[in-house]
Order: sequence, then C-alpha cells, then structure tokens
Amino acid sequence: MAIKDIKTYIDKRGLVETSDSEVDKPIWRRPGFNGIRSLLEMEEELSRFLRERRDGLNLNREQVGMMVGLHHEIYARHERAGAKLRVTRLLHLAELLNFSPVEAVYAAAPHMFGESAEEAEVKMKLIRRMLDLPSSTAQHLLMIIEQLSSDNRSEDSNRPADAKRPE
Repeated sequence: MAIKDIKTYIDKRGLVETSDSEVDKPIWRRPGFNGIRSLLEMEEELSRFLRERRDGLNLNREQVGMMVGLHHEIYARHERAGAKLRVTRLLHLAELLNFSPVEAVYAAAPHMFGESAEEAEVKMKLIRRMLDLPSSTAQHLLMIIEQLSSDNRSEDSNRPADAKRPE
C-alpha cells in the first residue's frame, strides 16, 4: 500500500522541491554540501570519473569502446556527459576499468555518504578499504560492526525520540 501522506515522507527525508533542466516538472532532491547539484552536473562528475579511470589504466577511448561494444565516438559521449549512462553500462565499465560502482556514485553524489564532505570522505575511504579485505577479515569486521550497531541501537532506545538517528 502506498504512503498516504507524501508530504510527511518528503519532510522526514529532508527533500526540497527544485527544478532541473533535465526534467520538465518540479522534482524533489536532497541537498548536497553546497546546495543541490543539477542532474547534468552529476553526469559531468561521473564522466570525469570514467575518464580519469580510463586514463589511469593507460587505455584510450577506442580500446574501451571496443570492450564495451561501442564505436569509440559513441563511448566518448559518456566521457563528455553527452549521453546518459545506464546503470548496466556503468556496471560493465566497472568490470572493465576495475572500480566499484560505489566509487562512481560517490564521484557524482558524495552527499549520499554523509552529512558533511569530511564524513563522506571518511566513509568512502572505509568502503574502499573494506572492498580490498580478504574474505575472512571482512567476516570478522562484519561481526565487530554488527556488535557495535547493536550497542548503538541499545543506546538509541534510551535516548528521547527526537534525539534518535533518522532511519
């Protein structure tokens, strides 16, 4: 069943009504660290991220285009934010250019990772470290984090309702 009061949902998540050149109607977004980054700006950051990854591996657009199954000029549109990048294409590029899709999301929308740029950067560093861990170490770390999380939930239950972290 759908939420009956969408205004409460919007308010609870800190969304604000805005406009964007990519969309004809008003949209709701969560502001970033410096206001609301347009959808085009996010595409440009994603494009910059892809270009830097490709350059860092000493690959040219023709080589990446061939591996993706596109003419290099078509692929180049992704690196110039001239073509929208589908999630499936992003996942394919992550396989080819050896990055986590989470890193690409962080490049485009770091505000999704924390309340401040500093917090987001710390969390992204942690994510990168976790991705490089051997399986057994990751399992041990998960057990520690789950224990810490359950401790925090116990502490949260003792706090006043207005002091609890948003879900």
